[in-house]
Amino acid sequence: MSPTTPCPCGRVNARQKPLAYADCCGRYLDHWDATPAPDAESLMRSRYTAFVGERADYLLATWHPSQRPATLEFDAAAKWLGLAV
Repeated sequence: MSPTTPCPCGRVNARQKPLAYADCCGRYLDHWDATPAPDAESLMRSRYTAFVGERADYLLATWHPSQRPATLEFDAAAKWLGLAV
């Protein structure tokens, strides 16, 4: 995902402009070991973005070990329509 594209999670700034991936969920997905999502909403948004971008590494890292599957398979036909919070 390009750092400048609008983040799939749909978060907007104070002017109601979409945040870029790098300024939104990208900082958590690309650096999850050093920069965890700071709150439940950011975690939910970043996990949605990870599903859109098929980022199994992030999804598995943020899934509780007692509940996470051994592997993830993504459906190529899945169409992600958006996230409403």
